[in-house]
Amino acid sequence: MAPKHTFEIFTLLIGLALAAPTARAEPVGQLVTLAGAPSNQLVGYGLVVGLPGTGDQTTQIPYTQQAITNMLSHEGITLPKTAFMQPDDVASVMVTAQIPPYSEPGSDLNVTVAALGNAKSLAGGVLLPTPLKGSNDHIYAQAQGALLVSGFAAAKSGSSVRSNTPTVGRIPNGAVMSRAIATSTWSPHGSARLLLKTPSYENADRIATAINKQLGGNTAQATSPGVVEVTLRGKISHVSFIARVLGVQVTPQAPPPVVIVDAQSGTIVMGGNVKLLPAIVSHGNLTVSVQATNAVSQPNPLSQGQTAGVNNASISANQSQGKVVALPAATTLDQIAAALNKIGATPTDLIAIVQALKDAGALQAEVKVV
Repeated sequence: MAPKHTFEIFTLLIGLALAAPTARAEPVGQLVTLAGAPSNQLVGYGLVVGLPGTGDQTTQIPYTQQAITNMLSHEGITLPKTAFMQPDDVASVMVTAQIPPYSEPGSDLNVTVAALGNAKSLAGGVLLPTPLKGSNDHIYAQAQGALLVSGFAAAKSGSSVRSNTPTVGRIPNGAVMSRAIATSTWSPHGSARLLLKTPSYENADRIATAINKQLGGNTAQATSPGVVEVTLRGKISHVSFIARVLGVQVTPQAPPPVVIVDAQSGTIVMGGNVKLLPAIVSHGNLTVSVQATNAVSQPNPLSQGQTAGVNNASISANQSQGKVVALPAATTLDQIAAALNKIGATPTDLIAIVQALKDAGALQAEVKVV
């Protein structure tokens, strides 16, 4: 009988797996992005205050103490050089945000805040106004606000409990854009480039053909597996033209079969088009145990010897009987789950077995480890 946890992981596999891909039309906008208007990343250094004793230990994190001094100085509060601060309710953090394409000044942005020092938790903290800069060192937004933290941590008298990651939080709409980012979607001769999210010769050709069929003429041309160039035709605004292009329906090529493996949690998720060829799998466990017993060696009376510590080590190895399982060909998720459950391996072992099946050519899918 397969272990219970093995059954559970493949129950999850079937529950989360994608249905077998079918040919269905999708708008071009779901398959491409516009060149010249990418999303942009921002980053900034800030301080989170109001923590319930879970902030940085400023004696060990000098830049937190320096940042506090600079902030107070900016507010007109000057401390003597001999002043010694040791607050535990402040933490140095890095703040990141992503600007979507075509965002304008005044747009709200979601921000992520992560501890930079040795703070134990950011729960309950408030981010002070923090300028966010781009790669060119220009300030494009400012963030501030109360943090939302999903994890928590608590410690007392040497005991501690922790859930998730309490040193990372989010502020929905916590930043406001203050500066626009220039875009260059259109070329001087009136053309724009569509960048395929999944480059493919087949998809590029299908997209260009569908656009030309609906908008007429040589409106679109596939210049590479990842680029389709469209040219403005007729008296129509740029916005209306791009809206029509992105609304064209096209049937993309079926995606390749994929197996996603989460090595940390032991979760395996397979797409509906994964196939398993006949294979033989042998699985067994080797356990090595080392036990140390400390003892004291006492010298004989009047021998003028010295008492000495002795470390006695006992080593044992136990190898369980291996299973040799013949896996039949499987073309559906139910069949694959049933075949792999026969092996009776733990989730960690199954990850290695899935990779080995891929290397042997029995698993017809791409394996991605996340």
